[in-house]
Amino acid sequence: MCSTPIPSPYADLAFLSKKDLHSLADGLISKDQWSIDHCVDFVIAETKGLWHGRARAMMCRRLKHCDLGRKQRTQLVQAISERLANGEFSEQFQDQLRLAIHLDAKAIAVGAYRALEGEKSHAIRYAQWVLSHEKLQHCIQPGRFPRRII
Repeated sequence: MCSTPIPSPYADLAFLSKKDLHSLADGLISKDQWSIDHCVDFVIAETKGLWHGRARAMMCRRLKHCDLGRKQRTQLVQAISERLANGEFSEQFQDQLRLAIHLDAKAIAVGAYRALEGEKSHAIRYAQWVLSHEKLQHCIQPGRFPRRII
């Protein structure tokens, strides 16, 4: 019996052009709910298309000024935290990290600690940057930093 693969719920997002992405991100300026929902989906989906990393960064900068539901905030922080912990992220990742810090500083601090325990130097650098953020000083656990991090 042959099975038909079920496409990812975000499969269509991989084919968005630079123009489509700009239009989608521009909807965040007017705080259009449809645009907010689709931008959240786009940020969560780690697509690798042309200009997708830059569009994701633009959307993250604009999403900080939008009203997001609890589920959307949780999904965004979880996706960004996983990328940090795994060291699998694209250009302009700091904009995603800033959004995550804005939405849930404590949760992104947990992801940063996980990244510190990894072996990917680029993820460790970003984790150090996250944990040095002023908003996270109350989340830092004494004795949790290796000496080379401080």
